[in-house]
Amino acid sequence: MELSPKQQIVELIKKSQDILLLGHAGPSGDSIGSLLALWRVLKDIGKNPSVVVSDKIPSALAFLPEISEIKTEPEGAKDIVLKVKIKDAGIEKISTRSDEETLDIIITPQNGKFETDDVIVEAGKPQYDCIIVLDTPDVEKIDKVYDKHTELFFETPVVNIDHHAGNEYFGTVNLVDLTAASTAEILVAIFEALGRPKPDEDTATLLLAGITADTSSFKNNNTTPKTMTVAAQLLAAGARQQDIIQNFYKMKSLKALKLWGKILSNVEKDTDFRIVWSKISYQDFSGADSTLDEAKEVMDKMLINTPNVDVVTLLIEADKNTTNVFLKGVKGTDVLEVAEIFHGRGTARDVSFEIKNMSLAQAEEKILGEIRKIRSKKLGRSIKETEKPDNRKTKEQDAERVGIENESIGGRGKELENISEMQGPMPRTSKDKPMVEEKAAKEYQEDQSDAISKAIESLEAAGEKISGEEENPENTGSSVPAQKKQIQKDPGSLTHVSEVLKKFNLNDKKKLEEFKAKNESTRENLKRGNGES
Repeated sequence: MELSPKQQIVELIKKSQDILLLGHAGPSGDSIGSLLALWRVLKDIGKNPSVVVSDKIPSALAFLPEISEIKTEPEGAKDIVLKVKIKDAGIEKISTRSDEETLDIIITPQNGKFETDDVIVEAGKPQYDCIIVLDTPDVEKIDKVYDKHTELFFETPVVNIDHHAGNEYFGTVNLVDLTAASTAEILVAIFEALGRPKPDEDTATLLLAGITADTSSFKNNNTTPKTMTVAAQLLAAGARQQDIIQNFYKMKSLKALKLWGKILSNVEKDTDFRIVWSKISYQDFSGADSTLDEAKEVMDKMLINTPNVDVVTLLIEADKNTTNVFLKGVKGTDVLEVAEIFHGRGTARDVSFEIKNMSLAQAEEKILGEIRKIRSKKLGRSIKETEKPDNRKTKEQDAERVGIENESIGGRGKELENISEMQGPMPRTSKDKPMVEEKAAKEYQEDQSDAISKAIESLEAAGEKISGEEENPENTGSSVPAQKKQIQKDPGSLTHVSEVLKKFNLNDKKKLEEFKAKNESTRENLKRGNGES
């Protein structure tokens, strides 16, 4: 019977002694917490693990247990390698002699002689029985160790443990759980299979730190009942949750806070496509002496605290003519579709990529253009290519114009733009006046009865109620507040008609009232026009 990925990982760990643990470039709370938790468990079962992280570790993670065990380079093998440039000399024999302090290695050439410059001394290459890569969706995101020691990954079995949807299954063994909120959550089951079902306080703290980081302290919508259950178990095991909260969310350097302030001061919003974005120039970013990860943290705040937003975009000019782009989205947004256009990587809700050889302003225009194209398909809205982002009018501004585009009544289009269109042509002589008024009343009846009928259907579908009189909950026994109103399909009541028309934002009420006053028969005409007695 074929073993599951988890069983394969457990068997490989049991067979291995020297194990290299790696995460992704730009370390996060989940990757560091998971790496150190796995390091502790492997040590506990008698293995020789080594954690390597090349990039700078965020200061917010400095409190984590065993943080000092992280190295920046893999340890070399215990061997010493002597390299001799033999050229055309050849080797006749190799002999050794030793005393209590030294070992002499004697190399005799067949032709000529060796010079001291012909001898090179090196440390042996790193040698591991297996490599475990955590929280990393693809090879390009692996720590810089991969670039320096690529051959090591071809010679050694690689275990890939991750929870990201964009994972490329690059390992010899792949355990990718898309239902998990974090890699730390996946490790809990592996530890149980290794015979460590109950972690100690430090290991529990590391795992809970990973879960807390990737769920933004359980505020993100990737938090599941299983996530909460695992977190509860870790708390019961002694995880120091308050230490995590204090360091992750309540302690920020002054430089980081200043950078956040600049990012937030540049925030812009596109209401039509539910996008909020900000940017930071190279001058401001370099002057803040902060990291990309510290800057990126503000995105969670923007996504959580900005109403009616589906996509958050942050553009950071980290180097001249190079813009780092970060996108976050709510469930169902799939910002990965945007990242793929720019050869970026990530998950359906969290991606990043770089744009080179463009100014920050050019990168901003390019990115937002692509986001709007994708969002327009999802939201069913068109893009006016000629309009600049700053000149686009929001729905609130559109609603102030005479007549609005009302999508809720089946795309009827613009309502009557002004009262004169409802009235028809104004009378030219006193003789024509009664006839024109009668025609105007008829046109008013036809247009308004149709609009009112559709308005009532739309408002009823939306659960709204309007009437001329407020209900009394005490008399009816209803729990609906007295402020709520009930629709009555009685177009004969001009009060009711006015209330409905208010909902459709028809302006110029003074002219409307004058028109009603001129046509005393309007009430009866409207009743007959809607088929009511």
